[in-house]
Amino acid sequence: MYLRFGCRAFVAALVGVLAVVAPATAAHAAAGCKATYSIQAWPTSGFTAYAQLWNTGDQPWNEYNIEFRFTGNQTVTGLWNHTWAQTGQSVTARSATWQPPVRPGQAATLGFTASHDGTNDPPVDWRVNGVPCATPNPPAVIADRDYVELQEGARQGFALWLSHPPAQPVTLHISTSSTGGWVMTPATVTFTPADWNHYRSFTVTSTQDADKVDDRLVLTLSVDGYVPASVTFQQIDDD
Repeated sequence: MYLRFGCRAFVAALVGVLAVVAPATAAHAAAGCKATYSIQAWPTSGFTAYAQLWNTGDQPWNEYNIEFRFTGNQTVTGLWNHTWAQTGQSVTARSATWQPPVRPGQAATLGFTASHDGTNDPPVDWRVNGVPCATPNPPAVIADRDYVELQEGARQGFALWLSHPPAQPVTLHISTSSTGGWVMTPATVTFTPADWNHYRSFTVTSTQDADKVDDRLVLTLSVDGYVPASVTFQQIDDD
Protein backbone atom coordinates (compact mmCIF):
# COMPACT_ATOMS: atom_id res chain seq x y z
CA MET A 1 0.00 0.00 0.00
CA TYR A 2 1.20 3.52 -0.71
CA LEU A 3 0.13 7.14 -0.37
CA ARG A 4 -0.03 9.38 -3.44
CA PHE A 5 -0.14 13.16 -3.06
CA GLY A 6 -1.34 15.49 -5.79
CA CYS A 7 -0.52 19.13 -6.47
CA ARG A 8 -0.95 21.23 -3.36
CA ALA A 9 -2.46 18.28 -1.59
CA PHE A 10 -3.24 18.54 2.06
CA VAL A 11 -4.11 15.31 3.81
CA ALA A 12 -4.71 15.48 7.53
CA ALA A 13 -5.12 12.68 10.00
CA LEU A 14 -4.60 13.71 13.52
CA VAL A 15 -6.61 12.96 16.57
CA GLY A 16 -6.25 13.91 20.09
CA VAL A 17 -5.79 12.68 23.47
CA LEU A 18 -5.22 14.17 26.93
CA ALA A 19 -6.31 16.44 29.82
CA VAL A 20 -7.15 16.50 33.50
CA VAL A 21 -8.03 18.36 36.62
CA ALA A 22 -9.53 21.14 38.99
CA PRO A 23 -9.96 24.16 41.32
CA ALA A 24 -7.62 25.07 44.07
CA THR A 25 -6.42 27.21 46.89
CA ALA A 26 -2.85 27.62 47.99
CA ALA A 27 -1.73 25.11 50.57
CA HIS A 28 1.70 24.17 51.81
CA ALA A 29 4.50 25.10 49.43
CA ALA A 30 5.88 22.24 47.37
CA ALA A 31 9.65 22.28 47.60
CA GLY A 32 10.02 20.24 44.43
CA CYS A 33 8.06 18.03 42.07
CA LYS A 34 8.29 16.04 38.85
CA ALA A 35 5.37 15.43 36.49
CA THR A 36 4.85 12.30 34.40
CA TYR A 37 1.78 11.06 32.52
CA SER A 38 0.41 8.43 30.17
CA ILE A 39 -2.72 8.15 28.06
CA GLN A 40 -5.00 5.56 26.51
CA ALA A 41 -6.84 6.66 23.38
CA TRP A 42 -10.43 5.65 22.64
CA PRO A 43 -11.74 4.65 19.20
CA THR A 44 -13.55 8.01 19.08
CA SER A 45 -12.20 11.47 19.95
CA GLY A 46 -11.69 10.78 23.65
CA PHE A 47 -9.07 9.34 25.95
CA THR A 48 -8.19 8.38 29.50
CA ALA A 49 -5.12 10.01 31.05
CA TYR A 50 -3.06 9.27 34.15
CA ALA A 51 -0.72 11.86 35.62
CA GLN A 52 1.71 11.42 38.49
CA LEU A 53 3.15 14.35 40.44
CA TRP A 54 6.19 13.19 42.40
CA ASN A 55 7.23 14.94 45.58
CA THR A 56 10.96 15.55 45.07
CA GLY A 57 11.26 17.90 48.04
CA ASP A 58 11.90 17.12 51.70
CA GLN A 59 8.49 18.03 53.15
CA PRO A 60 5.16 16.16 52.80
CA TRP A 61 2.26 17.64 50.84
CA ASN A 62 -0.51 17.56 53.42
CA GLU A 63 -2.75 19.32 50.93
CA TYR A 64 -1.98 20.17 47.35
CA ASN A 65 -3.27 21.97 44.29
CA ILE A 66 -2.19 20.79 40.84
CA GLU A 67 -2.22 23.03 37.78
CA PHE A 68 -1.41 22.41 34.13
CA ARG A 69 -2.24 23.79 30.70
CA PHE A 70 -3.31 22.15 27.46
CA THR A 71 -1.95 23.43 24.19
CA GLY A 72 -4.93 22.22 22.12
CA ASN A 73 -8.69 22.04 22.61
CA GLN A 74 -8.74 19.11 25.04
CA THR A 75 -11.63 19.21 27.52
CA VAL A 76 -11.73 17.27 30.79
CA THR A 77 -14.97 15.31 31.13
CA GLY A 78 -14.29 13.58 34.43
CA LEU A 79 -11.61 13.37 37.10
CA TRP A 80 -11.57 11.11 40.13
CA ASN A 81 -10.37 11.55 43.72
CA HIS A 82 -9.90 15.32 43.31
CA THR A 83 -12.11 18.34 42.86
CA TRP A 84 -11.34 19.97 39.53
CA ALA A 85 -12.10 22.82 37.18
CA GLN A 86 -11.08 23.88 33.69
CA THR A 87 -10.96 27.43 32.37
CA GLY A 88 -10.00 27.59 28.71
CA GLN A 89 -6.84 25.50 28.37
CA SER A 90 -5.95 25.74 32.09
CA VAL A 91 -6.88 22.94 34.48
CA THR A 92 -6.61 22.82 38.27
CA ALA A 93 -7.20 19.97 40.71
CA ARG A 94 -7.35 19.99 44.51
CA SER A 95 -6.69 17.02 46.79
CA ALA A 96 -9.62 15.60 48.76
CA THR A 97 -9.65 16.04 52.54
CA TRP A 98 -9.53 12.28 53.12
CA GLN A 99 -6.36 11.74 51.07
CA PRO A 100 -3.17 11.01 53.05
CA PRO A 101 -0.12 13.30 52.76
CA VAL A 102 2.17 12.80 49.78
CA ARG A 103 5.55 12.26 51.42
CA PRO A 104 8.95 12.85 49.78
CA GLY A 105 9.55 10.19 47.15
CA GLN A 106 5.82 9.49 46.77
CA ALA A 107 3.47 10.62 44.00
CA ALA A 108 -0.03 12.07 43.78
CA THR A 109 -1.93 10.34 40.98
CA LEU A 110 -4.60 11.92 38.81
CA GLY A 111 -6.87 9.85 36.62
CA PHE A 112 -9.26 11.55 34.21
CA THR A 113 -11.19 11.32 30.99
CA ALA A 114 -11.20 13.98 28.31
CA SER A 115 -12.37 14.77 24.80
CA HIS A 116 -10.49 16.51 22.01
CA ASP A 117 -10.65 17.46 18.36
CA GLY A 118 -7.32 17.69 16.60
CA THR A 119 -3.75 17.18 17.82
CA ASN A 120 -3.45 15.80 21.35
CA ASP A 121 -0.06 17.04 22.52
CA PRO A 122 0.98 16.62 26.17
CA PRO A 123 -0.06 19.28 28.72
CA VAL A 124 2.55 21.84 29.81
CA ASP A 125 3.27 24.17 32.78
CA TRP A 126 2.67 21.58 35.51
CA ARG A 127 2.69 23.05 39.03
CA VAL A 128 2.03 21.82 42.57
CA ASN A 129 0.99 24.52 45.05
CA GLY A 130 2.29 27.11 42.61
CA VAL A 131 5.76 25.60 42.27
CA PRO A 132 6.80 24.57 38.69
CA CYS A 133 7.38 20.85 38.17
CA ALA A 134 10.20 19.31 36.22
CA THR A 135 8.86 17.52 33.14
CA PRO A 136 10.89 14.63 31.68
CA ASN A 137 11.18 14.42 27.92
CA PRO A 138 7.61 13.83 26.72
CA PRO A 139 6.75 10.85 24.53
CA ALA A 140 7.63 11.71 20.93
CA VAL A 141 7.68 10.36 17.39
CA ILE A 142 11.35 10.28 16.33
CA ALA A 143 12.55 10.60 12.71
CA ASP A 144 16.18 9.99 11.74
CA ARG A 145 16.20 13.15 9.58
CA ASP A 146 14.12 16.29 9.16
CA TYR A 147 15.20 17.46 5.67
CA VAL A 148 15.93 15.53 2.47
CA GLU A 149 16.87 16.77 -1.02
CA LEU A 150 16.28 14.59 -4.04
CA GLN A 151 16.24 14.87 -7.83
CA GLU A 152 12.93 14.90 -9.69
CA GLY A 153 11.93 11.28 -10.35
CA ALA A 154 14.23 9.97 -7.62
CA ARG A 155 13.40 8.32 -4.30
CA GLN A 156 14.79 8.68 -0.80
CA GLY A 157 14.02 7.05 2.53
CA PHE A 158 13.80 7.83 6.22
CA ALA A 159 13.21 5.88 9.44
CA LEU A 160 10.77 6.44 12.29
CA TRP A 161 10.28 5.08 15.82
CA LEU A 162 8.80 6.07 19.21
CA SER A 163 10.70 7.41 22.21
CA HIS A 164 8.43 5.71 24.79
CA PRO A 165 6.35 2.50 24.69
CA PRO A 166 2.60 2.93 24.18
CA ALA A 167 0.10 1.32 26.55
CA GLN A 168 -1.53 -0.46 23.59
CA PRO A 169 -1.02 -0.68 19.81
CA VAL A 170 -1.13 2.78 18.22
CA THR A 171 -1.41 3.91 14.60
CA LEU A 172 0.82 6.47 12.93
CA HIS A 173 -1.13 9.40 11.44
CA ILE A 174 0.36 10.98 8.31
CA SER A 175 -0.49 14.56 7.33
CA THR A 176 0.98 16.11 4.20
CA SER A 177 1.32 19.49 2.54
CA SER A 178 2.85 19.43 -0.93
CA THR A 179 3.33 20.81 -4.41
CA GLY A 180 3.91 18.50 -7.33
CA GLY A 181 3.41 14.74 -7.22
CA TRP A 182 4.75 12.39 -4.53
CA VAL A 183 4.34 8.75 -3.53
CA MET A 184 5.19 7.34 -0.09
CA THR A 185 5.27 3.75 1.11
CA PRO A 186 4.11 2.26 3.38
CA ALA A 187 0.85 4.17 3.96
CA THR A 188 -0.06 2.49 7.28
CA VAL A 189 2.16 1.76 10.28
CA THR A 190 1.35 0.46 13.78
CA PHE A 191 3.55 0.50 16.89
CA THR A 192 2.96 -1.89 19.80
CA PRO A 193 4.26 -2.14 23.38
CA ALA A 194 6.65 -4.83 22.11
CA ASP A 195 8.16 -3.08 19.06
CA TRP A 196 7.75 0.68 19.71
CA ASN A 197 11.52 1.29 19.37
CA HIS A 198 11.99 -0.84 16.23
CA TYR A 199 12.41 1.63 13.41
CA ARG A 200 10.01 1.66 10.47
CA SER A 201 11.43 2.44 7.02
CA PHE A 202 9.63 4.73 4.58
CA THR A 203 10.35 5.49 0.93
CA VAL A 204 9.31 8.76 -0.72
CA THR A 205 9.36 9.18 -4.52
CA SER A 206 9.20 12.48 -6.40
CA THR A 207 7.22 11.91 -9.59
CA GLN A 208 8.22 13.40 -12.93
CA ASP A 209 6.30 16.40 -14.28
CA ALA A 210 6.64 18.91 -17.10
CA ASP A 211 7.08 22.09 -15.08
CA LYS A 212 10.28 23.80 -13.97
CA VAL A 213 9.32 24.12 -10.31
CA ASP A 214 11.31 22.69 -7.40
CA ASP A 215 8.45 20.97 -5.58
CA ARG A 216 8.28 20.30 -1.86
CA LEU A 217 6.59 17.77 0.42
CA VAL A 218 6.18 18.32 4.18
CA LEU A 219 5.22 15.27 6.24
CA THR A 220 3.79 15.55 9.75
CA LEU A 221 3.97 12.15 11.46
CA SER A 222 2.01 11.81 14.67
CA VAL A 223 0.74 9.32 17.23
CA ASP A 224 -1.94 10.27 19.76
CA GLY A 225 -0.28 11.50 22.96
CA TYR A 226 3.17 11.87 21.38
CA VAL A 227 4.96 14.98 20.14
CA PRO A 228 4.86 14.69 16.31
CA ALA A 229 7.84 14.57 13.94
CA SER A 230 8.17 16.56 10.70
CA VAL A 231 10.19 15.61 7.61
CA THR A 232 10.57 17.90 4.57
CA PHE A 233 11.46 16.59 1.09
CA GLN A 234 12.82 19.18 -1.34
CA GLN A 235 12.77 18.23 -5.02
CA ILE A 236 15.43 19.53 -7.45
CA ASP A 237 13.62 19.92 -10.78
CA ASP A 238 15.41 18.53 -13.87
CA ASP A 239 13.50 20.42 -16.60
